[in-house]
Parts: sequence; structure tokens; C-alpha cells
Amino acid sequence: MKKKIILGLAMTMVSLLGNAADNLPALHVEGKNLVDATGKTVVLHGVMDTPNRYFNGWRWQQWKADYSEADIQPCLEYFSKQFAAITDKEQGAYCTVFRLHMDPCWTNDPSKKAENEADISAFSMARYRLYLQKLYIPLIKDAIAHGLYVIVRPPGVCPGDISVDDKYNRYLKAVWKAFAADEYIQQNSGLISIELANEPVRVHLSDGSNSDKALHDYFQPVVDVIREQGFKGIIWVPGAGYQSQYQNYAKYPITDSEDNFSYAVHVYSGWYGNMTDKNCNHDTFIRNFKSQVPMVETKPIMVTEIDWSPEDPDKANEGHYNEWGQWTQPNLGSWATASTSKWGLAWKAVHDHFGNIGMTLTHPQEYYDIDEYLKTGKVIPGFQNAKKHNLFEECCGYACMNWYKEWYLKQTETGIEQKVNDAAVVATYFYNIAGEKVNKPQKGVYVIKQVLKAGKIRSFKVCY
Repeated sequence: MKKKIILGLAMTMVSLLGNAADNLPALHVEGKNLVDATGKTVVLHGVMDTPNRYFNGWRWQQWKADYSEADIQPCLEYFSKQFAAITDKEQGAYCTVFRLHMDPCWTNDPSKKAENEADISAFSMARYRLYLQKLYIPLIKDAIAHGLYVIVRPPGVCPGDISVDDKYNRYLKAVWKAFAADEYIQQNSGLISIELANEPVRVHLSDGSNSDKALHDYFQPVVDVIREQGFKGIIWVPGAGYQSQYQNYAKYPITDSEDNFSYAVHVYSGWYGNMTDKNCNHDTFIRNFKSQVPMVETKPIMVTEIDWSPEDPDKANEGHYNEWGQWTQPNLGSWATASTSKWGLAWKAVHDHFGNIGMTLTHPQEYYDIDEYLKTGKVIPGFQNAKKHNLFEECCGYACMNWYKEWYLKQTETGIEQKVNDAAVVATYFYNIAGEKVNKPQKGVYVIKQVLKAGKIRSFKVCY
């Protein structure tokens, strides 16, 4: 009998390691936190990406004039490698979430020309429905199979000025209506969440006037359309100012029939009171973030874009203007310019102070070196180019490779006894990967067996 129990636990271990999706619990909003089905608090950390040849560095396909069904397979194969890399805990990668941009390069009619990503004049609902089934959902399924929760954002970005019930408002409702009605999406709504829009800038009432109620009136109908389709998963609501201003939601809050929504925020250096390497006081950053995102004290927050790297000494004459029209010095490969030892640690102070802020880096190469992985299978932090200037540890790749692991292990360790109510646990046993019973482990991967009062046995994996 003892051998059978041990063998059963060993087989459970193999199953958990072999198919992460089998043990990926559904998430929902509960108060200020995300929690799983067992009541454990979860904070997600990962990366975002978009299935676009250009933004993927031409790694899965060289330039072509358009996107067609013939291009799907190489794209899927490339992303499957990415999912494997960012979840490879043996090599130090601890991502738990992937933000997917349903890139308009697939959904736009190739016979029409769009001026930019905010231009929806070339959008084709027929193409969207086609590639939702043939590309986006397969990408979602693969990410989940690798143990990743998925946040999905719509094709493109918001125009600079949007008004209640305008063409873009109707576009968002149409996109999410089709998405939320899908059977697979509904069945996996605890693993898949929706980010309503990307970077609204200025939001107005239907007549073009300004009002504190405009944000609510613009996005409330989008939330309602999604719920009307039967989707019960988490909805992430964006703010104005490129997703940095949420004060008006405190006055006019979003309502949700499922009470399963929160807010998606963006964070870059120079934002939140001009926080930069030259102005990176931890307490000030905490105070400014709370001021602009007041619901951080009552709702879980997901920072769906953030990155940083220091100035590049070799590119003194290059750079770009950020969202606020401020000239940003050239850096080592990120959108925002900052250093971990200054701005980065100030951001970590914000993250750790509130304890309910998740984040996804703006590009996967800012987390790990994609080309090195494709060449050798090794997972190493991004920004290896910074080493020649002794700035490697000042980039977000090195920082997040360490922070994600730290945060993951902390959640796992402190969450063991949260798996079930303490009063319901009769005994807790620990087994190593060989199925051998051990004392409470210090380091490694183990199976925890809990005997409950009701006579049931619950087993789950823990990484110390």
C-alpha cells in the first residue's frame, strides 16, 4: 500500500511537470488581490509580445507583403519556443503570464492601407474571426499549456482622442463581442483575461467635451458587451494618459455583474511625477503611484507595459520622444531610459509596498536573450550588449530574471498552507521528485500531500 501511495505521488509529479495547464488554477478578483480557486493570493509576472515579423526581429519569417494562413505555422512554432524559454525554471526563468497583442497585421484587409496602428479603417471582422481561430487561440492554448496565464489586448492602439460611442468605441465592442462569445475562451475564462484597450490618451464625452465621467462612459459599455456574451473572466480596464491616470474611476467607478474586474496600468521612467534616475525617491514614487492609481489599495493592478535600460554611451546623438513629448536619451534597447540601481529599485519599492501589482515587460527580449536561446537553448537575461559598458546589471533583463524568481518562490513558500483552510488539514507530508518522503524541504521541487478531515488527499507541486 505504501508503495502504491508513493508511486501515485510520483506519477502526480510527472503529470504536473509534464503539463502545466493541468495544474493551472483559475484566477479571479477578490478584494485587492487576484486569488486562485484555493484562495491563494497570486501576483503575475511575465512579458508581452505581438505576432508580427518586424517586432519579432524577423526571427520566424523574413519580409513579406502581407500575412496569410501559410504564415501561421512558423509563427506558432516561434512562439512555442518563447513560451518554453520564459517558463524554464531550471534555467532561472519564472514567468507566469503572457500578454498577447492580437496584432492588426493579421486582421487588417491587405487591400486597404492603414496609416498606423490607431487607424482601424482597414480592419476586417472576417479576417479577425479567421485568425482568432487559426492563430490567436492556438497561441493562447500553447501559452496555457506552458503554465502561463494569458492577458489579451485588442488589435492596435487607441487614437489620441476618443469620444464616447465613437467609431473606435464601437470597434472595441465588436472585437470583444466576438472574442468573449467563443466557446474555448469561455471555458478557460479563469486562465484568459481581457485588457479592453491599449493606451487611451484623451477620452471625451460623445459631444467631444471633457468630463470626469468620460472614462467610465467610454469603457462601461465595453465591459457590459463582454459580460452579455457569457464571459466570466477578469477584465482589465485601462486609464487615460497612456494608462497612467485613473483618478476619475474613483469618482465614477466601473460596475461589473461578475465583480471580476480591475485595472491595467503602464509604467515608464519619466512618468508619475517625472520619476527618473535623477528623481527616484522611493516614498515619492509610492505616493505618486497611489495618487494616479488610487484603486491600488482596493483592487489588484496589472502593469502590462514596463521596461528600462540605461543610456547607451555609443549612441549619444540618437534617441526618441516619449509619450509626453520629452526627449529621451538613447538607451541599450528598451523604450524607457533608466537604471535598475536608481529608478528600477524605486519601482520595486512601489511593487513590494502594495503587494498586489503584477507586471509584464514590454518585449520578451527585455527579459531574456532570444537569439542566444534559439541558437543554444540557454536562457540568459536580455541586454547582453550592456556588458561591454559594465551596465548589464542596470537593465531590466537582469533585474527581472532575479526579481521574478524571488517573487515566485516567495508566493510558493508562503502559499503552501493557504492551499486549503488550516482547520481542514489533518497532516502535511513532503515528497521529493523520486517519490520519497522527506522532512520539510529547503530547496528544489517537491510534491506536497495534505490529508484533509473529510478523508480526501490533496497533492500539489511546490518549488523552493
